[in-house]
Amino acid sequence: MIPNRVKIGGQVFKVEERRIKNDGTLNDDSYGYTLDQGNLIVIDADIAFTKKQQTLLHEIIHVITMIYSGQVQPRPKDSYDIWEHHFIGIWEAPMLSFIKDNPEIVEWLQLEEEPVGEKKESRSSRSATK
Repeated sequence: MIPNRVKIGGQVFKVEERRIKNDGTLNDDSYGYTLDQGNLIVIDADIAFTKKQQTLLHEIIHVITMIYSGQVQPRPKDSYDIWEHHFIGIWEAPMLSFIKDNPEIVEWLQLEEEPVGEKKESRSSRSATK
């Protein structure tokens, strides 16, 4: 089962799985989304397990960016080394905080396959039965 919350930078985001037919924001080109104002991450319930893992991590990166994006950017003419350290600096504290604050999500992201008994009907099998 997908973790139901994630804590990032002092903010707790609820994580929900929803189906396209019940959520107007999800569509075939969108496997998930984040609502910053509502502290909500939504993941498509009908996508493959590993796609859920990737999508949740994608949405977590959106949250990290929203919370920690206040750094000053280097100038365009600055060296690669300065730019590289700028990007590393953006991610080092929030990623460490995320890992420490969310061990259950880190463990879930490391699973090779969905635990037995948690698989849901796929979109292709649903459409084949319509």
